[in-house]
Amino acid sequence: MRNLLKLKNRENERGVAAVEFAIVLPLLLFLFIGITEFGIAYYNKQVVTNASREGARAGTFNDKSPSEIQQIAYNYANDRLITFGPNSFSTNSIIIGRDNNDNYDCDASSDYCRVSVEFSYSYLILQGFRFFGADFGPNLNIGASTTMRMM
Repeated sequence: MRNLLKLKNRENERGVAAVEFAIVLPLLLFLFIGITEFGIAYYNKQVVTNASREGARAGTFNDKSPSEIQQIAYNYANDRLITFGPNSFSTNSIIIGRDNNDNYDCDASSDYCRVSVEFSYSYLILQGFRFFGADFGPNLNIGASTTMRMM
């Protein structure tokens, strides 16, 4: 008799696991997508930081012009950045020189060399969540600036 009652209770709970899975699946997908998107953005931040370092390192020697320094930083970042769709990164995203009226122009008359790199990361997957009312903004602006003493 007990076995029949246990069997009947199991038959009544047949779809419970499917319903629970249907409730939890969107939350798990959102979590996974958020982690992936954050990982890509964090990786791009590291690339932008390293590109500014490479440019500043090249600029500490007086034999490089500002356009050569820009090209070095651009080549480093452009080869490594993860982008989706049109790439908004260009040599105009790399700024060399003055900041707050200090002379950081990476030339023979300056004591320091400053290279700033900026990149606008376009979300890939998180834009789809606008349908649900979430607004992450159109882009994430990522930037880094490195200052090194001239040699």
